[in-house]
Amino acid sequence: MNTARQIYLVKKAYKAVVSSISFYPFIIALFLLALSWGTIYLDRISVGKSIISKVSFLQIDNADTARSLLSSLLTGLISLVTFTFSMVMIVLTQVMSSFSPRLLSNLVSSKGNQVVLGTIMGTICYTTVVLSNIESLTIVHKVPAFSVVLAMFLAIVCLFCFIYFIHKISTDIQIGNILNGIYSTTRDGLERELTSGSYVTEVKENGTTVLVRAWDSGHFDTVTVNDFKKRARKLGLEVRLLKNQGMYLLKGDPFLEINQPFTKETKNLLEENILLRHQEIVKENLFYGFKHLTEIAVKALSPAVNDPGTAIQSIDYLTDLLCRFQRLEGRKVVKYQNGEPCVIYAPIPFEETFYLCVASIRPYSSQDVTVQARLINLVTKLHQHDEQKKHTTLFDMQLTAIEEATQQDMQSKVDKQYVQTLLEKARKELKR
Repeated sequence: MNTARQIYLVKKAYKAVVSSISFYPFIIALFLLALSWGTIYLDRISVGKSIISKVSFLQIDNADTARSLLSSLLTGLISLVTFTFSMVMIVLTQVMSSFSPRLLSNLVSSKGNQVVLGTIMGTICYTTVVLSNIESLTIVHKVPAFSVVLAMFLAIVCLFCFIYFIHKISTDIQIGNILNGIYSTTRDGLERELTSGSYVTEVKENGTTVLVRAWDSGHFDTVTVNDFKKRARKLGLEVRLLKNQGMYLLKGDPFLEINQPFTKETKNLLEENILLRHQEIVKENLFYGFKHLTEIAVKALSPAVNDPGTAIQSIDYLTDLLCRFQRLEGRKVVKYQNGEPCVIYAPIPFEETFYLCVASIRPYSSQDVTVQARLINLVTKLHQHDEQKKHTTLFDMQLTAIEEATQQDMQSKVDKQYVQTLLEKARKELKR
């Protein structure tokens, strides 16, 4: 296996590990395990004894008392971590069945839940080490007094962490908070793009380009721009991406173009810094936000869930995000310090994103007058924010599709007439 491939796999593994539910628990547990060795050492050299003597009401000199206390704490903490893990699994199962399996990665990567699990597991490790060192010190100091007191303090911290965990897990599972989290993350990503100044409407074409095909299968996730620019500048490399972020590529698909021959050095540089993954994390790719909100709306409108209120909230968020999204014009260009282009992204697919969002929801909402009204409102709002009126034809097509679905599936004549009135108002708005 070549070096570039190894670095590419290491970067993918790093992102997977950082977003894993076990990342922070492992780090925190390792830290508290090391802390237990440190406090035991302080007790062995009598430093711990002198520290704890200043708060004599906390001092425990009897080995049996210390052993009984730590054993009780250890038993309770093991029960606590078992219950905590069970709660996490229940929440993940419910989210997967009621909303969308794609949301699991966002919940699993929640740092708050990971810190709670890590604190409890680390305290278990700490208490175990301290318990094993009772009566193993000198004859004068049989009990590691400082370590025992610290174990008591950590156990109290775990109780507060558990209270926080119960509060957080009960709010995380609420669909309103899930939707707001996806919306906020996607909105912030769009605002960063809008204010970045990296988008240009015209890009100078190179005379000669070399086509590069995907070297692996997966979603085109991201380009590690900073690392890429440092090495690509020496080569004078310019990369034109042919696929949008979030698209799934098969190995061998046309992926990008470069302005120079495809050498081994260039191949290694591309493979190390352009990541293809099999996860959908909204923080790293804002296009996933549109997809997740659409999937939640579709799931909410299914007969198994039947929650039009959630679908309406999803559509409202999509309305806001799509209005911001259509303000992104041209192509994103990452430049070198001298102003020359380094990475040129594919054109922003507003039309495709808008169409897929509305077309996915429309078939499931054709019998619900409230949701149909929200879709019509979405189209109207987008037209009002379309200052150059570039997408009027696309919006009119969607109004026609909504009308056809309503006439075909909606049973009540009154509801049909109501939707028809809204459609007429929307078409008048499009003609302005």
